[in-house]
Amino acid sequence: MREGRERLVLDVIHRKNISYLPSVINFSNRKKKMECAAYVGITQEEEFDEYLGNHIRFTATLDDVPSHDWDDKEKVAMAMAAGRAYRDPRDGFLTDLWGMKFDPEGTSYFNYSHPLAEAAEDPQILKNFHAPQLNPRILDEIFAPCEKDKEYYDGKMLVLVSGYNGIWEKTYDMMGMENFMVTLMEEPEIVEQIMDVVTDYKVEIAKETVKRGFKVGHHGDDLGTQISTFFSEEMFVKYFKPRFKRIFDVYHEAGIPVQMHSCGKITPFIPHLIDIGLDILEPCQPVMDIGFLQREYGKDLIFYGGIDTQDLLAFRSSEEVYEETLKTIDILGKDGGYICGPAQEIMNNVPPANVAALVKAIRHSRGEE
Repeated sequence: MREGRERLVLDVIHRKNISYLPSVINFSNRKKKMECAAYVGITQEEEFDEYLGNHIRFTATLDDVPSHDWDDKEKVAMAMAAGRAYRDPRDGFLTDLWGMKFDPEGTSYFNYSHPLAEAAEDPQILKNFHAPQLNPRILDEIFAPCEKDKEYYDGKMLVLVSGYNGIWEKTYDMMGMENFMVTLMEEPEIVEQIMDVVTDYKVEIAKETVKRGFKVGHHGDDLGTQISTFFSEEMFVKYFKPRFKRIFDVYHEAGIPVQMHSCGKITPFIPHLIDIGLDILEPCQPVMDIGFLQREYGKDLIFYGGIDTQDLLAFRSSEEVYEETLKTIDILGKDGGYICGPAQEIMNNVPPANVAALVKAIRHSRGEE
């Protein structure tokens, strides 16, 4: 694994180097990852990681293993041994301490349980609701895999503690999307109470992330569909922006940048995210006009991703993947400040040949071939 990739990507984030192109290619599940490895004649995951040339590695606390690493048997075993996850004997699903359930044989993220679905009808549900307990001993335990990854990849990759399944996502996962939306309109105080519990927990995790020396803060909340935002700009400003700011402030007060994941067409929210301190927009899906984003916000944001996964990588030829990847790099990387990669994880419908073409184009842009 090539030394110094962490420093290279941090220099790009801090705009100390506008000529280098760091990159990240992640997969929705390990089975797909190793299928793509086999296509290029590689059988070991670490060797394939080197082939991909990734500069960023996501890690997760034990509390987030069910939603982030459900197919990693070692981490699942750690989470269960620590009492931060369990297998529900009724259905075999991996269940986290929020009460959400995930299929340990699943191929992508999907929550099967909504423990707060009846919160608006049954006050006792809300009364009994609380975040997973955190104290110094528990924090040491749940951060153990993060510390292990940080030590192993020290200098070799930038390690980010996953902030996926953030405030909005975790709340609607627990309530169910329809219940969340209806309750937000009819009894917003109920939704706000739940979001505040989630936010308080996320703030404590952010503080611990800073304390343990991670160099970029991460948050994840999918705010958009492929054609619009999930809710109005007014609602975003009222309900979500101040809660996101609480988390962002933890990182900025420590002097480290903030990266946020959001799928979808979230263009109206971007100025607000910049206003509360967003530094890196992940994954910059091309359902938005990436040329507009670069022109309008290129001086404010580091862009991450941008290479189409829904049509280009899934259904076009390898030659088209190669050429369109180079075009995306030219657009988003025009003035530096770009971390190259797909606009989402590599899903099961992406041919391995197209992953190889993607890697080839990225290497070409870095002058590696």
